[in-house]
Amino acid sequence: MNKTKNWNCDGDHCRKADSQIRVYPLGSGGNLLLCPACFAHENFYRASRGGERAGFPQVAWSCAEIYNPS
Repeated sequence: MNKTKNWNCDGDHCRKADSQIRVYPLGSGGNLLLCPACFAHENFYRASRGGERAGFPQVAWSCAEIYNPS
């Protein structure tokens, strides 16, 4: 288990327990809530699967919506 898990993050590659969370759209209305480290990991995974040409578009952190749980 990740000792620095951000409990608002859907990933498991967190490096800070209190980092900002952004929305990573998956398509068809689905989303992931990810911290910066998990967001980067998701983009790397999608690139390794063939990226946009293979149906795995990537999202830039700077363009993603900030998650606000309130």
